Amino acid sequence: MRKVVLLIGVVLMSLAASAQNKGLDGAQQSKPQHKGPHPVRFKQISRSMPKEWYATDEAMAAADSVIKFQFPSGGWGKNHDWHVAPEGKRVKERQEIWEQIHSKSGVGATIDNGATTTEMLLLAKVYSATGKKKYRQSFIKGLNYLLEAQYENGGWPQFYPFKPANKEGHPFYSNHITFNDDAMYAVMTTLRNVYDDKEPYVGLKLPADLKDKARAAYAKGIDCILKCQIRKDGKLTVWCQQHDENTFAPAPARSFELVSFTGSHETPNLIKLLMNEENPSDEVVNAVTSAIEWLERHAINDMMIEEFTNKDGEYDRRLVHRFGKRVWARYYDLDTEEPFVCDRDGVKQPAMEYIGRERRVGYAWYGVNAEDVIKKYKTWLKKVSEKK
Repeated sequence: MRKVVLLIGVVLMSLAASAQNKGLDGAQQSKPQHKGPHPVRFKQISRSMPKEWYATDEAMAAADSVIKFQFPSGGWGKNHDWHVAPEGKRVKERQEIWEQIHSKSGVGATIDNGATTTEMLLLAKVYSATGKKKYRQSFIKGLNYLLEAQYENGGWPQFYPFKPANKEGHPFYSNHITFNDDAMYAVMTTLRNVYDDKEPYVGLKLPADLKDKARAAYAKGIDCILKCQIRKDGKLTVWCQQHDENTFAPAPARSFELVSFTGSHETPNLIKLLMNEENPSDEVVNAVTSAIEWLERHAINDMMIEEFTNKDGEYDRRLVHRFGKRVWARYYDLDTEEPFVCDRDGVKQPAMEYIGRERRVGYAWYGVNAEDVIKKYKTWLKKVSEKK
């Protein structure tokens, strides 16, 4: 037991150091990303602790807190650190918020920011380590939530049940098919790992009919991704962060999240899902190839994101010249295909220096994760060709 405690301590210190010293894409940063009573976030607790930890009292306390705040629909709210003092003041405050939200509309469960899928991951690991039925039951309730929340066309909204219309009678953007912040990517990855009996889900020993439902939902999700891929001048390109749930057209979200082509973040992970198809159809191959070619044409060469301390002594970000490096913008204009950023006023700007610091450091405007799928594409295409 002492060895387990020591190992946990080492892992916690390592995770905390990583969270404090690394920024986007692994860049060193001058400001910690998380300040709170616990050194690491719930996502790290769910994903990165040693296997032995999930049998500890601390792990079970976190999982019990997850069960306590599971919505009747089966999902969870977002951005909660369930492992922080499960019976402490912060959780009591969270209970009051939960009851207030649920008593008004029942809305609150979401797949945004890793919500629901992250809770399910922890439950699966704790069940595998302890065999306690309540964790498996809560997981299955969460899985059924994901299956129920899916549109008939294969997409997932950000929130389910849906948020009611606003004062003007317009539906919320959260009803759109949501790729933003990898919402659908996280759901579909979970579903695939469930029906493929990957760790830690294999330990749940789920019934075959439930895994079949997960498989069918995943297939519908792939079909939805293909339908949402933007065509311009008759040619396939990439994806927007959100797409209309009825027409599949690009759709806006918050005031600074305008319709666009996405170069970093959403598009690369959608490509990953398509490339993970065991026997990709010609339609899938064409979709992947078109998206990769678009990314290659729209790389911002000899540039990188730099995190620095500005003249006011504050953490800040800027795009700087670095020979041999390249990045991709989060947003590209649908007409000009030029990169842009945006402040909360909703006005497109060509560069980060034209928006306020709050949005400059509070949103990931550029990224390099397209590099990974581009590198893997040639190998993937060769394997696909050999199978045919």
